[in-house]
Amino acid sequence: MTLKKRLCGPDAVSNVFMTLPVPLLAERMGRAGLDTVTLDLQHGYIENGDLLGMVQAITAGGVPALARLAWNRPELIMNALDYGVEGLICPMIETADDVAAFVRAAKYPPAGNRSFGPFRAGMLHEGDYFADANDATVCFAMVETAAAVDNLTAIAAVPGLDGLYIGPWDLSVSLGLEQKGNLADSKLKEVMDRVLALGQEHGLFTGIFTVRPEDARVMRERGFDLVTWGTEALMFERGLGAWKVAS
Repeated sequence: MTLKKRLCGPDAVSNVFMTLPVPLLAERMGRAGLDTVTLDLQHGYIENGDLLGMVQAITAGGVPALARLAWNRPELIMNALDYGVEGLICPMIETADDVAAFVRAAKYPPAGNRSFGPFRAGMLHEGDYFADANDATVCFAMVETAAAVDNLTAIAAVPGLDGLYIGPWDLSVSLGLEQKGNLADSKLKEVMDRVLALGQEHGLFTGIFTVRPEDARVMRERGFDLVTWGTEALMFERGLGAWKVAS
C-alpha cells in the first residue's frame, strides 16, 4: 500500500524516524509492524550517499519510505524522490514562498519544475510514473518556528502542498516556552488546533513528532494522520534501560 493510501485510511499512520545508516535495521523496522519509516537527513547520521541503500531496505521491509530533508534544496528533494521516497518532510518552513519553492522542486511540470529522471522510483511504480507522481508524492511542510505559526494560514493555502507536520521541540524553542516538547503546553495545543483545522479546510494531511507512547496515543486520538513515535535510537536506549531495571 502506498503512503498516500495509508494516510487516507481511517487510522493514524505510525512512523519512526531513523537516524542511523544501517540498512538491515531499516528493513527490520519495516517488518516490525510500523506503517512507515522516515529517514532523518537533518539531525541524524544518514548522509545523502546512504539514502539509496536505506530506501531499498525500507521498501524491502514492506513499508513506504519518507525523508526529513536536511534543508529546502532542490537537489536534495530530487535525489530523495528519484530513489523512491514517497513522502518528504521539509524543515524550517516559515513562509508561503518557502512552501512554494519546496513544492516546485518536488512536483513535475506544470505544477513544478522537478527534473525527470526517476530511474528507481519509476522502476517501482506500476503504470505511468510521470502521470502519477505529482499526486502520489506527499509533501509535508514542518511547522516548527514562531514565524511559521504567524504565517500558517498562508502556508496551508499554497497549491501542491499535501500536509503540515509539527516539530514540537524547535517550535517550543522558537516560541520561548519554558519546557521543550511538552505537548500538554497550552501554546503548543493552540498550534495543534490550528494545524488540524487548516488540514480539514484545505484537505491536508497532518503529522506530529512524539517521543512517548502516551503522547502518541493522545495525538492519534486528536486526529493527526501521521504520528511519529520518536527515533530508533531512542527506542534502543529505552529498551536497554528497561533491561537494566528488570535485571
